[in-house]
Amino acid sequence: MANFTSKLIFTLLLGLSISLSSTAQKKKNYTDKVSEVTFDMIYVKGGSYKMGDRKGDLVLDTGVNPSLPIHEVHIDGFFVGKVEVTQALWETVMGNNPSEYKMGNNPVEMVSWNDCKQFIQKLNTLTGKEYRLLTEAEWEYVARGGKKLAQGMSSYENIMARAWLLPNSEDSHHEVGTKVPNELGIYDLQGNVWEWVNDWYSETSYKQSTENNPQGVQNGETKVFRGGSYLSDEFFCRPAYRNYDGIDIRQDFLGLRVARSL
Repeated sequence: MANFTSKLIFTLLLGLSISLSSTAQKKKNYTDKVSEVTFDMIYVKGGSYKMGDRKGDLVLDTGVNPSLPIHEVHIDGFFVGKVEVTQALWETVMGNNPSEYKMGNNPVEMVSWNDCKQFIQKLNTLTGKEYRLLTEAEWEYVARGGKKLAQGMSSYENIMARAWLLPNSEDSHHEVGTKVPNELGIYDLQGNVWEWVNDWYSETSYKQSTENNPQGVQNGETKVFRGGSYLSDEFFCRPAYRNYDGIDIRQDFLGLRVARSL
């Protein structure tokens, strides 16, 4: 009986050890690969922050600021691409490069929201993982610096050092990861190319937002993209700024970044 009890305890402890080890592995940054093209994923620890701001969005003539009300949001931990999806990765997955300015390690552009969903479906088939687009709330949380810095102003500081914008880009996007990363080690969240996210756009979606891992409104006509581009002034690259367009629209300043749940 004593021998059986010892074996049972050992088995339970071994199972717990494996479980904890697996959980720890899930939370480590990692590199994935499709054919000969690699891409890095960064673990972002969960936390809470106040989403939105009062600065207003100049593209709207309605007098409505869709970045209000400022509201508390909690984000669970997840993985996010260290850089924007490159042309090299897109071409490896999709078999084509739709970009207007074709340079392999630059961000892919001329991709619609629907194109991005097709890319992610194929990427998941090739990798056996479940990649996805970020939500608006996740994107803003990461752009603000994550758990420790989400309430601060760091994302507004030294933006020329961390972003390719209209004043320094010479009217073109640039190779990913060539500017200074943010506090989480993530590049080009501001500038270079705008990034499609998963949410439908609504001027009033923040009024309907849930606190935990908000997904935005459940339907609409346009999707959100975030972060500004090489054609943007600093104002449009602030973390809370929201832009949007139709799901089939393609622009030479519009790309994507991938995420993955734990």
